[in-house]
Amino acid sequence: MKRNWFALAAGVLMFSTVASSMSSPWWRAEIGSGLITVNVDPFFTSFKVLGVTHVVPIIFALNVGLIALFVASGIALIIYTIKPDKGYSKHLLSFGWKRPLHVTAGFFVTLALSLYVTPLAVNAIAHDFEVPTPIVPLMGSSTIHLSNNIFNIPAQVSVTVMTTFTLSFFLGVATVALSIAARAYSRRTPGVNKPTKVETLGSTKLSSSETT
Repeated sequence: MKRNWFALAAGVLMFSTVASSMSSPWWRAEIGSGLITVNVDPFFTSFKVLGVTHVVPIIFALNVGLIALFVASGIALIIYTIKPDKGYSKHLLSFGWKRPLHVTAGFFVTLALSLYVTPLAVNAIAHDFEVPTPIVPLMGSSTIHLSNNIFNIPAQVSVTVMTTFTLSFFLGVATVALSIAARAYSRRTPGVNKPTKVETLGSTKLSSSETT
């Protein structure tokens, strides 16, 4: 009986990724000198203004749902590794390996779209207010120059922004890589997800006795 150790590693790393996200978000943006901090994460998203942390209830509910999905996927892959010869094992693998890919890809696409779509919406609604596109870089530091007309007098405000992907994000990426490797291993390695000879002979004898 061959075991898929890629699946076991991916399952364990899913728990590590969720635990790491509680203290270190996947992506962080610091605006000004401690003025505003934005923590974006599939499992816990928050923002801090002048040292006070705020959480959006609807986003928090979504985070809790993603935590449950991620943990369930990790459990599925671990059970699949322990009992790869069971009839339901392939269903556990199919459920478990896809979720990290969906969560990570969805997070990255949503983050990128937010950085590009938000300034376009602001510029379209507030014609006297100009916001650069993207509003902040995905990773690195920049200075945002906000232009506005106050009493028909041009005014410009400059704000320094620093953004970064943390270790938690790269743990998520590693989980995706291991999950894909687990799926590829199960397809290319004979004996994985297949019943053993003893079980096959037993089922054959059972079926023949039933027919008689």
